[in-house]
Amino acid sequence: MEKSFAEKLKSLRKYKRITQEKLAEMVDLDVRHIARLEAGEGLPTVTTLLKFCSAFDVTPNDLLSYDKNVYKDNLKSDINDMLKLAKPEQLELIKKLIMAVL
Repeated sequence: MEKSFAEKLKSLRKYKRITQEKLAEMVDLDVRHIARLEAGEGLPTVTTLLKFCSAFDVTPNDLLSYDKNVYKDNLKSDINDMLKLAKPEQLELIKKLIMAVL
């Protein structure tokens, strides 16, 4: 099932480790408005959508539709970037976690 805009906004914000307060500041909105959008209470205006896109460095299509292949490629790239920053002991822990999941 495809995620709604609200679910995408919230998961992207959490993935980027941004609080609702910080996102509100980044896009010049009231934090209550961010909370309502994440709760599925309405949709953003085109202007607000473009502000979210700029803040998250994504396209409107990323927030409004779902393409599994694009998401998968971006996820792999993001994980790879994070692994490059990990210390050797962290990499060992990550390896164990992956082996436990797979």
